[in-house]
Amino acid sequence: MTLEVSELAVHAGSRPLVRDVSFAVGRGERVGLIGESGSGKSLTASAVMGLLPDGLRASGSVKLTGTELLGASERELSRRRGRDLAMVFQEPMTALNPLMRVGRQVAESIRLHSDTSRRTARQDAVALLDAVKLPDPDQLARAYPHQLSGGQRQRVVLAIALANDPALLICDEPTTALDVTVQAQVLDLILAGVAERETALLFITHDLAVVAKVCERVLVMHEGRIVEHGSTSDVLTRPSHDYTKKLLAASDLEAA
Repeated sequence: MTLEVSELAVHAGSRPLVRDVSFAVGRGERVGLIGESGSGKSLTASAVMGLLPDGLRASGSVKLTGTELLGASERELSRRRGRDLAMVFQEPMTALNPLMRVGRQVAESIRLHSDTSRRTARQDAVALLDAVKLPDPDQLARAYPHQLSGGQRQRVVLAIALANDPALLICDEPTTALDVTVQAQVLDLILAGVAERETALLFITHDLAVVAKVCERVLVMHEGRIVEHGSTSDVLTRPSHDYTKKLLAASDLEAA
């Protein structure tokens, strides 16, 4: 199993924000984590990545390919981020250095986790930009993030996330800020990227139509707990929990 989360809890002081969260994601499997804003989805992802904000603490167990991550040192987590697990955020500008050309940012992600030469990393970076369907990747590699559109920046972030063939990719609302056409293109690239690498995918969203397209299984989160889980088809067509039924009623999808 690629990711195993067991009895995960996140607290702010004595106040629980996430409680008793347990799930697993197998190699190459695509699992959705859905729920309204504030349900605990992003906190769960941050706990898995070891990126919880100051003042919050996690307990329980988070294992990546059998190795416990909770309690690991920041040095160990930094070594694993970008190599064994990677994340694509909703707003790509938060993940990109505005003062560095995008090609260099992709290349440095490669070199950070390998002995690749600067020249080879540069070539690999251009190839990755090409793989995520960016136009004229050699020229675009010389651009700064502010010179790119939102969709282009998100493709760069995806290229960085996939650069080292991670075992796990977490996507946290990666297409929310994009228009419908660009959203579809980015989703197709995510699906192609994880399929090629057999990367496990944890996809966080409130958009049930996106879940229906991307995910094989779905976890429904409400008030810091997982209240329903199952195959995407079963959960979206035959929901058993009242909260899931309310999500469906508020979306463009309808339960059968």
